[in-house]
Amino acid sequence: MEQERAEGVVGPKWSRRQFLAGTGGLTVAGLVALFGRQASVQTARAIFGSPISAGKINLYQFDYYYIPNYMTWRVGDQLEVWLQNQSHTHWHEWTIGRHVNMLPFQGFGELNADAFAVDFWQGVDVTLSDPVKIDNFVPNMAHVTYVGPKGPYQIASGGDFSPTLQPGGSIKLSFTVPDKPGLWQFGCFVQEYIHYRTGMRGTINILPA
Repeated sequence: MEQERAEGVVGPKWSRRQFLAGTGGLTVAGLVALFGRQASVQTARAIFGSPISAGKINLYQFDYYYIPNYMTWRVGDQLEVWLQNQSHTHWHEWTIGRHVNMLPFQGFGELNADAFAVDFWQGVDVTLSDPVKIDNFVPNMAHVTYVGPKGPYQIASGGDFSPTLQPGGSIKLSFTVPDKPGLWQFGCFVQEYIHYRTGMRGTINILPA
């Protein structure tokens, strides 16, 4: 048996590239084990960077997270974000801004409808199209053009710019990335911030032109 094993089995031959790839995979696995998914994603992003999103972007809403939850945009680029709610049971929104309003985190008192103190969409020209199962859409201070009849968009007032989608809903947003470089946060604040606090949030890094 020992002779057959020695004569019949050829050990693996590792190239330098395979060795590096293998050890790299072990390193990532170790990071996940030691620090968790978020830390490993941040570490990988710091090493390899984040590709700049251009053209059409598919943004998926789940219970309770987004895919992707980190995007890099560049000022002046034309984008078409196709927002899609993949949940079978929950309504979800998409709001972008800075400085989360902490008032709704209090257990008592009046709840403020604005999720962020600064609304990313203020003054931005954006075109909405292909509305499917829209619960409501708040334009706030954006300059909005609607493709087709306004009825299906369920236009509402109050709060930050935010499309809220029913389960299985979707909508397309076309716009030029405004001259607002830096880090912006996005999230879902329905059900008195429960979705946001559960982890339904992300980051957009906007690079100068």
